[in-house]
Amino acid sequence: MSNERADVRSIDAIDRFRVSVVEFIDAGRVSITEADSDLDRNIIWLEREQAPYWTRQIRKRQELVTRAKSDLYRKQMQASAKDGRASVVDEKVALQRAMRRLEEAETKFKATRRWARRLEQQRITFKASMSGFSVTVDHDLPHAVGLLKKITENLESYLNLSPPDLHRLIAPEEPAGEEASMRRTGEETPESKPEDERPTENQS
Repeated sequence: MSNERADVRSIDAIDRFRVSVVEFIDAGRVSITEADSDLDRNIIWLEREQAPYWTRQIRKRQELVTRAKSDLYRKQMQASAKDGRASVVDEKVALQRAMRRLEEAETKFKATRRWARRLEQQRITFKASMSGFSVTVDHDLPHAVGLLKKITENLESYLNLSPPDLHRLIAPEEPAGEEASMRRTGEETPESKPEDERPTENQS
C-alpha cells in the first residue's frame, strides 16, 4: 500500500470565491443604502423645500394679481372720466401675466405634493421588495462566508498533516520484558519440567 494524500488543489479558488462573496455583500449593502437614501433625499426635498417654496410663491403671485386688478380698475376709472380715451391695454396684459404666473405656482405646488406622495409609496414598495435581498446580504451570505473560511482552514490543516508511517503500523509488535530480551540474545525461555521427571525424596 503506497502513501497517498488527497488531491486537494482548489484552496486558493475557494478563498478567491470567498473574497468575491464578501465584495458582493459590500456592494449590495451600498446599493440598498444609496437607493434608500436617494428616495429619502428626494422626498425631503419635495416636502421641506419645494412645497414651502411654491406655497410662498402662490401668496406672492396672488398679491401681484390683486395689484394688477387694482391697476386695471383704476385705469378704467380714469378712462371713464376721459370719455374712454385712456388706454388700458398695458394693465390688461399685466393682469393676464400675473394670473398665468399664479396658475403656474398652483400647478407646481399640486405637482410637488403629488410627487411627494408617489415617492413615499415607492419607498414603501422598495423596502418591501428588498427585504428578501437584505436578509440575504446581511445574514445568509455572511454565514456562507464563515463556512467557506472554515472549509479553507480545515483543508489547510489537513494538507499540513504528515502522512502516517505505514511500515510501523503493519510491523508485528515485539514482546516486552525478559522474554523479548532473551529472544534478542538467542536464549530460550526456561520451561517447567514434567512432574514425572522431578526428583523425589525416595530416590537415591
